[in-house]
Amino acid sequence: MSGQESILFQPGDTLRRAGELFSGQIFETSSRADGLIPAQNGAVLIPQMIDFHPAWFFLYLMLLLGFFAWIRVYYGNIYAHTVQASTNFKVATRMFKDKSQLQNQLDNVLYTAYLLSLAYFLFFIEEKLKVVPYNLHGILLYLFNLALLLGLFLARVVVINLLGSLFNQLDLFREYLYHTFIFNKLIGISILPLLLFVLYTTGALQTVFIWVTFSTLGVVIVMRIIRGAEFSFKKDISIFYMFLYLCALELVPLVLLYRWLEGAL
Repeated sequence: MSGQESILFQPGDTLRRAGELFSGQIFETSSRADGLIPAQNGAVLIPQMIDFHPAWFFLYLMLLLGFFAWIRVYYGNIYAHTVQASTNFKVATRMFKDKSQLQNQLDNVLYTAYLLSLAYFLFFIEEKLKVVPYNLHGILLYLFNLALLLGLFLARVVVINLLGSLFNQLDLFREYLYHTFIFNKLIGISILPLLLFVLYTTGALQTVFIWVTFSTLGVVIVMRIIRGAEFSFKKDISIFYMFLYLCALELVPLVLLYRWLEGAL
């Protein structure tokens, strides 16, 4: 849909054309339609003067909001404890030692929420900045982001477990992984309400919410680094070895990922 197009409806074709419009745009990227053209043959002119977001944007966001509402109602205080664990080392340790089925279910649900929320935010930023790897657009770009985040998540799980087995410290490595993954869950919880404002505001206000979201991500990452240092101190792990770990398994993969995506643009 170009900047000078609008929609013409013949009086008897309203429902048919509306259906075509919805089905044709539901998985397309955002566009702006404005301007007027002369009506011809008695057609009714309906100009579009607002930013158009595909229907799946709204549907997906509502599903995410409903998902989080279900988590809050179903899991209650355990949900609040997950947020507390990001600032309280003892709470995080107690949650790690809690092997209950309910806690394991909540962890998996919040990991899923993290992946869905962050992939959605990345998709929006990529489309806005027109930074699209492999020339992907629309829902394919979103699925690419989701697969990439899931791959990174699972890779960390595999590597940490391998290192734990190699050094005969499997429980210690798994506890560290649990502590760091608390902040993945916190990212999912934090950015979801911001997504609503990022998507459905415009101009300077939208820019403010985008930067607020990026700032939130930055704060959570800093909290995660601090927790890693706190974990190494409380578990008598050498700061030198923790630094090597951060370089080898945290920073280097991010640099390699950046170079890979840079080559895909």
